[in-house]
Amino acid sequence: MHNLLERHSDDALESLSQGLVVSPETLESHLHVGNLFRRRGDIEKAIHIHQDLLGRAGEDGALVAQVRLELARDYIAGGLLGSAEELLDELTQQRDEPISLEALDEQRLICEREKNWSRAIELAARLVPSRPELSAALANYYCELAQAKGKGGDRSAMQELLREARRVDKHCVRALLMRLDCELWRKDQPAAVATIGELARDAKTFLGEIVPLLRRHDGLARPELLACLRELAAGEEVPPAILALLAESEQSASSPTWRESLLERVERHPSWQGVGEYLEVVGSETEKHSATGKIAPIIIGLYKTMPRYRCGKCGFAGRELHWQCPSCHAWNALRPVISPL
Repeated sequence: MHNLLERHSDDALESLSQGLVVSPETLESHLHVGNLFRRRGDIEKAIHIHQDLLGRAGEDGALVAQVRLELARDYIAGGLLGSAEELLDELTQQRDEPISLEALDEQRLICEREKNWSRAIELAARLVPSRPELSAALANYYCELAQAKGKGGDRSAMQELLREARRVDKHCVRALLMRLDCELWRKDQPAAVATIGELARDAKTFLGEIVPLLRRHDGLARPELLACLRELAAGEEVPPAILALLAESEQSASSPTWRESLLERVERHPSWQGVGEYLEVVGSETEKHSATGKIAPIIIGLYKTMPRYRCGKCGFAGRELHWQCPSCHAWNALRPVISPL
């Protein structure tokens, strides 16, 4: 039925909605017509159809609630957030739990859109018991609020919020990386080493993300952190970026231990990332007029244009790590990608 409706013109859909009696049996078709207009970007017609439905739904509370929920979604799509909030506030008081929870979720999404993280946390916490998959979103709300506190200089509040993020989602990599940033900032080597160990154990895919943090805080100047990295570098799955960082730290090219390790890693697991990292490390020593010297900048240039992260939900790819996908808006969906040669 829905597929047939989608093939109709706008005028035909509107006529069909007007001519079809409103009942529990036909409600889904009515709502689908309104939602089709909303998806097509005709918010005005969607609102008109859903408002008309309200006038024809009679005293059936369940019907009225469903129509009001779709009308609220029309308002959200049209940017009429005040009108949407008014409807959603009423719907959250409904005895019909599914409708009430859906209204709460729409309020959560509005708060997410407006970056009202405190309110988003409150709403998501109410939803998680019935929708545990929202734990990832809730943890990220804590991280967003922690980031704001950190920028405001309240490091204590920031750390408490990061603990909450890990409490609601033990797999929250973002909270671990933010915690590591704090520990490096306050020069707490034992804590930083422990956090890197957690990342290596629980989120090995993201281990390369510690490199920019170590660069920012001059981490290799601290013995415990240097020893920790050397231990990690002995592993088979160490990211090329960590070997490259160690190679850069070598005092001279006369004993290029880590450069050799990086080259061996590239030979065992050939990838554009590995080749790019290696050439960036040795690039300054390559003879400009040699074949290698001429081709190295080309390869490095290609490497720097390749996506570093990809969304597992929609396939969006880019060079920046977004904790919320810019395309499908899923949280924690982007992962580092390795492009094999």
